[in-house]
Amino acid sequence: MNKAYATMVMAGICGAASMASASIAITEDPGIISPCDGAQVEVIWIGSDAGYTGELSWVNPLEAGSNITLWTNHSASAGDSFVLPGTFAQGQRIDFVYEIISGGIDIFSTANESDWGQFSVDATDPSNVIVGIEDIRLPGGDSDFNDAQFRVEFDCTPNVPAPGAMALLGAGGLMMGRRRR
Repeated sequence: MNKAYATMVMAGICGAASMASASIAITEDPGIISPCDGAQVEVIWIGSDAGYTGELSWVNPLEAGSNITLWTNHSASAGDSFVLPGTFAQGQRIDFVYEIISGGIDIFSTANESDWGQFSVDATDPSNVIVGIEDIRLPGGDSDFNDAQFRVEFDCTPNVPAPGAMALLGAGGLMMGRRRR
């Protein structure tokens, strides 16, 4: 009898805990962070399975309010890519905005803490980050994060001149030295 009662109490506690966790908003920072200094960043469209039309933009950190529109989810094709201007320092955030422009009008940003639950970020490989977006504000929607999907690739290889370029530079220096004599 005591064993059955204890089992029922445990089941009730577990059920209450799972119900409580279901109502908690996702607040994990979906930050997309440069893994190296001098990184060049390419954004590559994966796809969309959304009814609403949404527009993906990059938040330009150098000019407040001047987001650069990359694509809409219905105009982009898998493999479309955009190289972000400039280079990024190690630890620098790369933020995006997703605006629903047709359907349930709304806007989400990785820079806005109240929107973090709209993004699913897989940074298992920090040089190849995959981002999925849920286009209906949570807790609504289906939480499939396939309404817009893109990949952020960080190229961390240093820009070292090719050996041939160095040889030409050296030959030019020798010619300049000869000319002066």
